[in-house]
Order: sequence, then structure tokens, then C-alpha cells
Amino acid sequence: MNTSNGKIIQEEARLYEELRCALEDVPQGKERQQVMQRMIRQLKFANWRNGRLNGIKEYWSDARPVKLWIWVATGALAPVVFFCLFVWVSLWVE
Repeated sequence: MNTSNGKIIQEEARLYEELRCALEDVPQGKERQQVMQRMIRQLKFANWRNGRLNGIKEYWSDARPVKLWIWVATGALAPVVFFCLFVWVSLWVE
């Protein structure tokens, strides 16, 4: 098991333990249901976030320098292209 999976499991275990402790402190009823729903949302968000981060890590794990340079060049040239389009459209409309 790699460290990222270990961190995910530890975070989920911590959230489940927090849910259990929170439910012990809250009496039965509507308030308990609200606490449980809030904690379930947090667990779902943690799982979603970890899934997204793992996808990004997998995408960039085999990144070659060419891929990085393409991203840098695209990011650097995008404002220039948009500015040129803006000037061209402004001149065309006028």
C-alpha cells in the first residue's frame, strides 16, 4: 500500500470515528439526523476529492518534458492570443 492510499484510509477512519463520537454526544431526533447528514456529506466530499486528486496524479505521473512545455507555452500564449482577438474584433466592430 502506498502512502497516498494509507492517508486516504486514515482520513476515512478519522471521519468515521468523528461521526461515531458526534452521534454519541447528540440525542435522538432531528438534531442527530442533521449531524449525521453533515458528516456523510463530508465523507462523500473527501472520497470525491481523493478520487479527483488520484486522477490528476495518474495523469501527471507519466508526464514527459514535452507535455510540460506544451502546457507552459499554451498558458503563456493564451493571453496574447485573446488580446489579439480583442483588438481585431474592436477594429472590426468600429
